[in-house]
Amino acid sequence: MPEPLPLEVHKALADDTRYRLYRYLRLSGRAVAIRELATRLSLHPNTLRPHLQRLAEAGLVRSESRKAANVGRPQTLYAAVDVQGREGRDHRLLADILAGLHTTPKQRGQAEDQAREWGAYLVGRSAPRPGSRRPGGVNLAALQAALDEAGFTPRFRRRSAKTVDITLRDCPFRDLLEEHRQVVCAVHRGLLEGILGASRPALKMISSELGAERGDCRLSARAG
Repeated sequence: MPEPLPLEVHKALADDTRYRLYRYLRLSGRAVAIRELATRLSLHPNTLRPHLQRLAEAGLVRSESRKAANVGRPQTLYAAVDVQGREGRDHRLLADILAGLHTTPKQRGQAEDQAREWGAYLVGRSAPRPGSRRPGGVNLAALQAALDEAGFTPRFRRRSAKTVDITLRDCPFRDLLEEHRQVVCAVHRGLLEGILGASRPALKMISSELGAERGDCRLSARAG
């Protein structure tokens, strides 16, 4: 398969549905049936098909046919094509330039505030539909969706119905930590506080260990 052109990649991922599709396929790390994608994104399969076709045309998604276990038509599965290497280089330069503009405590505070607003925005995009049944206690499904959207790979351990320990095993900013640790950690903290505070029920960070070894971060949050 030819290497995707950067312009086509950005145009394809500019649409929110296609971005969510590609991200879910990337996080899955496997070929996924359209029914699973439809369930995960709360959209009809017929709505997703043209988006998957557009991602395939941009070189971001490949499809494969797999014979069903029983008699029937082969099932079409979709998997993400990894283009992180090329895309990451473009974004790394931009990130270095922007991080260099936030060197004072006031500027880092502004970056943290902006990240907090983005965290709340991501929670809103992954919130359950109106009228849907909401789980009691901390809604880990919605929390995971928002953290995934922000680029983290979260792992959860419930302490109680209101308290949860969270390990973030994949910091989306880890490539910038060595040169821009202060602003990276400020943005990181703002994103997390925004996501937790906008969750339903709202969560408050009660302890944190950000920027730990290997880029892993650990925190505890409590509802109420």
